[in-house]
Amino acid sequence: MGESPSARTHRELAELRGHIDADLDRLLARAKADADPRALARRQPVAVFGTLGSVAALGIVGVVRRVRESRRRRPDNEIERVIERLGGRVDKLRGRARKRLREQLREEIGQVEQGPRAQRAVWEAATAGLTAGATLAARQLVTRLLADDDKKMDTPRTG
Repeated sequence: MGESPSARTHRELAELRGHIDADLDRLLARAKADADPRALARRQPVAVFGTLGSVAALGIVGVVRRVRESRRRRPDNEIERVIERLGGRVDKLRGRARKRLREQLREEIGQVEQGPRAQRAVWEAATAGLTAGATLAARQLVTRLLADDDKKMDTPRTG
């Protein structure tokens, strides 16, 4: 005699649960392997080093920019000396007006001391080029990572 419909349904559900558990185990193993930086570095060393180089370059550019801005910033007493030399009376200004005057003078002195526009344009172009290179390297990293995943996904499953 054959099995009852209820027993067959329970058997089929048990098989499906087994397949789902096996798929989940494979998925977790794949996620762990993809998240492992050592495995990623072994599979895609150029992309990893390119990404690390880009991050390092961005960090260096940020530090250099902060150092340059801190050197460029003039203290309040120096700004007030400039105003006194020009014959201004800052002591009559109060609160926000005094602060705005100082900031405006800092900005204008900074523009004068910034140097020729051609030199600034060259530096900005170099920075844009580095950013474009870093973006390209990051895109290639992602493309290679996804290409590896697609190849793994295309392989037929056994089981």
